[in-house]
Amino acid sequence: MKLLTISDLCADLVVPIGELPLHPGKHQLANQCLFVAGGTSNTLIVAARLGLDTHAVGAVGDDWLGKMVLQQLCDEDVSTNYVQVIPDATTTLSIELVDSSAQHVFVGALGKGTTAELSTDLGTILAGVEAVFCTSYALASHSLFSCANSLNILKYAHKCSISTFFDLGPAAFAIDREIVEQAIKASTVVLTTMEELLGWTGSSDKIQAANAILGAGAEIVVIKCGSEGCIIMSSDEEIVLDGFKVIVCDTAGAGDAFAGAFIFGYLNRYSLAESGTIANAAGAITVTRVGTGPYVAQRVEIFEMLESYGVTFGE
Repeated sequence: MKLLTISDLCADLVVPIGELPLHPGKHQLANQCLFVAGGTSNTLIVAARLGLDTHAVGAVGDDWLGKMVLQQLCDEDVSTNYVQVIPDATTTLSIELVDSSAQHVFVGALGKGTTAELSTDLGTILAGVEAVFCTSYALASHSLFSCANSLNILKYAHKCSISTFFDLGPAAFAIDREIVEQAIKASTVVLTTMEELLGWTGSSDKIQAANAILGAGAEIVVIKCGSEGCIIMSSDEEIVLDGFKVIVCDTAGAGDAFAGAFIFGYLNRYSLAESGTIANAAGAITVTRVGTGPYVAQRVEIFEMLESYGVTFGE
């Protein structure tokens, strides 16, 4: 089963510190710094570890960060054949400071360079693909792999009856609303947090808000609720799934991991409840350690957690 993601690939610099917030003149030392693949790479890695044939479409800068991200994806058997390396461009870097209480703050350095154009026709890119995943970050005007590229792939996949997944994400609120609405219309499944859902629709009621997304074209809305689990809504059902109790060290990457596991379940024809449960497990394991990329959930950990809770499907 083949999953394709659309987005610039980004790097994360994860810096564990003693406490947040920072205060002028009060210096702190970090005992480690992790340069790792971030963003959509987390989704790809979890999906690959679970057994999907994963392919990245997008761009990176021709710098050491871009090379690092591509190598980490290669190490996880993720194909990067359709990732363009842009000469003289820089790769987006997200700097995360995370403290001992699992609070974090991000500082972003956007990639800069010439915008990449599609070098391969859509039919070739989507040959054999069963799912396409896109985030609002991919639709931002600053992306090296242009918004038009990403939206065209998503729309064409939807037109070809390929399952499409769109993560609303915080970037949606800084993008032309019409562009995001086009992405929602071209999506089978929209993933979001409760805060994003209510903020985007302007509703204070989750059912009305979810119905607004469904009315815009999506078939399923998946609401990620962090430690509380998730809520899955369609036109004829609402599924509430509890989360797994873990000790939280770093929540970065958990939503990305959740998406990769949910898509795995969906493509394997698990029920929506089963897909949500495996996604909850992937997200829960990911928050138990500091770091993204190689530090996201492993397949064996996911199924061991499910088994410990008496859930044994899928193995």
